[in-house]
Amino acid sequence: MTTPIAVSPVAPTVPHNSAINLVNLLMRETEHRVTVLRLHGDSEPDPEIYIVTRVKWRSEDVTKPILSQLPGMLSLLETLQGSRGVPKEIYLDSTEGVVCFIPTGVRASGVPMDPKAAVIFLKTILEETVKHFNATRMEVEEWFWKTARMEGFSPKIAERVARREKGYDSLSHQRQFNELLQSYFSMRFRIHRAESCLRLEDV
Repeated sequence: MTTPIAVSPVAPTVPHNSAINLVNLLMRETEHRVTVLRLHGDSEPDPEIYIVTRVKWRSEDVTKPILSQLPGMLSLLETLQGSRGVPKEIYLDSTEGVVCFIPTGVRASGVPMDPKAAVIFLKTILEETVKHFNATRMEVEEWFWKTARMEGFSPKIAERVARREKGYDSLSHQRQFNELLQSYFSMRFRIHRAESCLRLEDV
């Protein structure tokens, strides 16, 4: 069972906190929430609104090799680069997905004063932010595989390399694919196999 997304109620000191909390109540059966992140602690009067969503990057088929799915997960992290919503570590044996904090570029003060209009506004930016985020990460992954195919790799070939099938069992194949991942994606990462965990460096 997937762990529900939990966000704390937005504090009364945040403008339009009641509208944000109401939207989260309305969205309780979904994988999306609205929250705020403060740059300067609780003293910040006008924090930015973030969308919290869960992105499932790994196949529910646990027999499918991780290697061919890493580009999807790294594309997710690449799309979050430059924001404060980048997870520092991803557990590769989890099928629950990654909880992402996506910036909207909207400050709490930008929400309409009218309560009904505020709820509609927040639900709209939630939907548009998630849609744009998913489209961007899918495009990043698509361009990775276009680059990979020029080097002789496709998702199916990456699976064969991971399974060390005949003709794809050379360690040089795995090294070449890992180097391709490191060169294409801007973030530096390290896979800790003993912990089944990918950790980002300098995040």
